[in-house]
Amino acid sequence: MDLKAAFLATATGTLLLLAGCGGGGGGDGGSSPASQPQQSPPASEPQQSPPTSQPQQLPPAACQPQTIVGGDLAVAEQAPVGMTLLSTGGLALAPYTLTFLYDNVFGIPTVNRQDKWDQVDVFPPGTPVGASTRVQLQPPPPDLIPGQQVPSTFPKGIPVELTLRIHDGNQPGPANISATASIGKDFPFPKGRTARVTYGPNNTATVTFFPAADGTGFTISLTNVTGSGSPTTGAGSGC
Repeated sequence: MDLKAAFLATATGTLLLLAGCGGGGGGDGGSSPASQPQQSPPASEPQQSPPTSQPQQLPPAACQPQTIVGGDLAVAEQAPVGMTLLSTGGLALAPYTLTFLYDNVFGIPTVNRQDKWDQVDVFPPGTPVGASTRVQLQPPPPDLIPGQQVPSTFPKGIPVELTLRIHDGNQPGPANISATASIGKDFPFPKGRTARVTYGPNNTATVTFFPAADGTGFTISLTNVTGSGSPTTGAGSGC
């Protein structure tokens, strides 16, 4: 073996190795050291948009005021019934009688129930619009309910009837008598169940007698009353 050639080969290999590791210069084709990968800045957190407002919830249909022709009425709580005259419908000075009737033996065992009730005349002719009154319902006298007790909840739940009679000289009938729902009594004259009852929130109602085409008429408002058209109340009702 030619030792000189071997030495030169070894030296050349060494030089090549150094060139490969040292980077070389000029145009020797040596590669430059690999650059470190550039790190991109951390991604910013996605911007959160403000929460969208919830759509307004409309109350259920049962919460809306309802109007019933000849609607029924009853006392809602153990308190007087409040009444306010809203409009006379042209009857301010006409001869009329507005009567508040109630079944004072409701729920009490007695005989001939249809003959037992109590009543109060309110807002006589000449009463100014805006006038208010309160009707305190009275329990039946002992002779009407012999041996029976008046419920401790009286007058809560007592049925009420409102009647407006116009004294026009004609025979009494639907043309001159307008009323809310019957409380089942034998009144001496027929009535037209034409009074329009609009049930409102919080045990209120508005009653319009002889309503005209435009909705006006002899109108009163009531508090502490309820009926079949009253808005649903209580937990879970949404009212």
